[in-house]
Amino acid sequence: MQIAIEFGGGEFRSLRREGGRLLARRVPTDYVVVNSLEAQRRLLERHGEGFAACDEGLLVYGVAARELAELLSIPLQSVLEDGRLRQNDPVSRQLLGALVEGLLPPSPPAGARGLVIAALSDEPSLDEEHDLEFLSHLVKLRGYTPEMISPSLGLIFGEGSDFGYSGIAVHLDHGTVDVSITFQTRQVAAFTLPLGGARMDREIARSEKSYVRLQDGREALDVRPIQEWREGVLTLNRIIDPRTLELQNQYRELAHIILFRLQRELTPRLRNQLPRRLPLIIGGPLAKPAGLEHIFSQSLLNVNLPLQVSALHRVTDFRFASLRGGLLLAELTQTSSLVAA
Repeated sequence: MQIAIEFGGGEFRSLRREGGRLLARRVPTDYVVVNSLEAQRRLLERHGEGFAACDEGLLVYGVAARELAELLSIPLQSVLEDGRLRQNDPVSRQLLGALVEGLLPPSPPAGARGLVIAALSDEPSLDEEHDLEFLSHLVKLRGYTPEMISPSLGLIFGEGSDFGYSGIAVHLDHGTVDVSITFQTRQVAAFTLPLGGARMDREIARSEKSYVRLQDGREALDVRPIQEWREGVLTLNRIIDPRTLELQNQYRELAHIILFRLQRELTPRLRNQLPRRLPLIIGGPLAKPAGLEHIFSQSLLNVNLPLQVSALHRVTDFRFASLRGGLLLAELTQTSSLVAA
């Protein structure tokens, strides 16, 4: 059995191969903590919703967390904050373990590998390395030997067969943008930006003055309704209201930032290792809306890249393409090891 798990900013996903089948799972990382009233507990049990007891009360996660947040007018929290673990927060650490348990089957075959897909900056800080060690430890506790790759590298292997596993892969997620430059399966450069859907949601919430009043009288930015709306947007080609226009502008700004950073990364020394033409592959949960290719095409006209983009490809399997690529990479690595032995 091969399995891959992706620690995305808004949800965790896993994909495993059993025989000839691919089995996919995903869980949102949102949660709320409410008072541990017996009536609330019975209601949650009756509807089969996910919750756990903690020192502060009931920790409710998944779809129920979003519904309770709307009903009680309280802000959602996430086990990852802008792609990072929440510091000094035992409640979120407890939920992290529960989420991983739900995604990875127990008692795997001896020596089973668990491919961990997570974004990591090109010069990771000690805190980032600690985060990845903690997530890898959770995978180990389920009986797997964790191996780490970036989501953009997984995207190359999941979607790059038509391009000889060469190209510039841009993985757009809730908390990060991860980019890999790969030539014939060999990654020659990579970088990560702390941008994504969470930043978009905050900007739109601020522009619309979307706030919720907490029980202690303070106001907090309420991104929940913005996030739910954004995740339902299917196209960026039709501007039907000011919010849709702002979202399109957010995507356009994101494309410019990515391409300008890419321009800096493509140094003369790096270009000597690459062909003059490479495809640009765009994927990840934030790549869901149609029209994203057009936005990147327009941005390419304003950014003088030192190589030509031969094709612009937006993946259709935006949630699981990186995981499929991770499984393929694990199989290729295992086959190469067996041949070498």
